[in-house]
Amino acid sequence: MDQTRTLQRISIVPPTASGEKLLFRVFDNASPIGYACFSKAPEHTGKQADSGLPGQEDEALELKMIEVSQNYRNAGVGTSLLQEVIAYCRTHQVKRLYGDIKGDMRTLGRFYRENGFVVDPLGHIELEPVLSL
Repeated sequence: MDQTRTLQRISIVPPTASGEKLLFRVFDNASPIGYACFSKAPEHTGKQADSGLPGQEDEALELKMIEVSQNYRNAGVGTSLLQEVIAYCRTHQVKRLYGDIKGDMRTLGRFYRENGFVVDPLGHIELEPVLSL
């Protein structure tokens, strides 16, 4: 697949919130090709702004799942999605972004490290503090 052509058709829609969850979606034209799902961290103690979106002042977000369709992997889609999430965290003053690797530890560990996360031997990932990046 032509990586340049693929990335020109990709769009990441602004996140939607449902209760404690935050969902980023990626499309190729009108076809969904990936998503990232987060939830407010259990230790959340911060205030929530009027928007109702998770990721407001003094919060932490936990990555529950990030998935990109097989045909779009290794084309920069996952990286673009994760960078959009990190930008959202900066804008909405999220202090901590963390989660667990679900899948191939070697490949995904490298992916997260290349995107600024610390990866421990058990597959825990963390990007902290988000605002200082």
